[in-house]
Amino acid sequence: LQIVYRHKNPSFRYEDIRGREHAVAEFVAQDKAQNFDLSKDALMRVTVFRTDDSSYRFVWSFHHIVMDGWCLSLMTDEVFGAYFALLENKQPELEPVKPYSDYIEWLEHQDAQEATRYWSDYLAGFEQQTLLPGENTQASVIGRNEEPDRNGGSSNAGYVSEKLPFMLGKERSAALNQMAKQQHVTINTLLQSVWGVILQQYNNNQDVVFGGVVSGRPADIAGVENMIGLFINTIPVRICSAPDATFAEVLQRTQEQALASSVYDTFPLYDIQALTEQKQDLIHHIMVFENYPIGQQMKQMGGSGETKVQTGFSIANVALAEQTNYDFNLIVVPDEDISILLEYNALVYNR
Repeated sequence: LQIVYRHKNPSFRYEDIRGREHAVAEFVAQDKAQNFDLSKDALMRVTVFRTDDSSYRFVWSFHHIVMDGWCLSLMTDEVFGAYFALLENKQPELEPVKPYSDYIEWLEHQDAQEATRYWSDYLAGFEQQTLLPGENTQASVIGRNEEPDRNGGSSNAGYVSEKLPFMLGKERSAALNQMAKQQHVTINTLLQSVWGVILQQYNNNQDVVFGGVVSGRPADIAGVENMIGLFINTIPVRICSAPDATFAEVLQRTQEQALASSVYDTFPLYDIQALTEQKQDLIHHIMVFENYPIGQQMKQMGGSGETKVQTGFSIANVALAEQTNYDFNLIVVPDEDISILLEYNALVYNR
């Protein structure tokens, strides 16, 4: 259920903090700790600190229900488009908005029965849980016939977010991209398959399931790529292979399943989970492919040298922080040097 207010004051704050270096770090820590109350809060907070005579720090926080990562570049394009127009004493021209309600209407016309049938078949025969060896989970829960830990290693004590970023290197990334081309699969399929094989080893089982995040923007909605809103969905990714299967066979099967699943990837995860005996324990962690390098885009907009003269500013030190409700997230940014970020709950997994 989505309620959209006709009038809602945004949360905007401006403060001059010159001479108080620690103020920004303190504010960011407090802002991250402050939840959004969906019933009464503004779901987006914008703060601008003046840190020096000609430098500012911009902090932008929002609840994920408002929009997904794809929207970040749409929003910043509009902001800077308006800014550059005002610099030239012109009236900013904004494109007509494609309403999010078009997407809601489209969703209501989807065949839920057909989607239910697809996901039931997709997960048929999957009887165990796919777990990662965790700090606070016992090794025994990995055994196929053991009674699984009901929390699946999810800590009820809270969430302490830790990050472990690394790059695969240009040489290795080029080899992976080359392999994907040769096998006629996407790099997404290739890395999902690699991860599936690793999970098979750790779970001592040829049949594993993890969550995959999809963009959820159906091509048959006109202008969907310019809509602001929450479209992403998490769907199960099942890597099931015969013990003697070649990796090429695993790749082909993963690719075929990805194409078949894409038709039903807007079906809600809670409805998919309800079809299984594991229910909300079906998925313990997610793999995300991010195709919107917002930091890179910001730097290009601010620019340096010639661009800086035209725009009057440069942008540096762009940092993003987000947290899911999963204790382990594997985030991939595909590029000529593929970067991988492991984000995890330190109360469940140690470094």
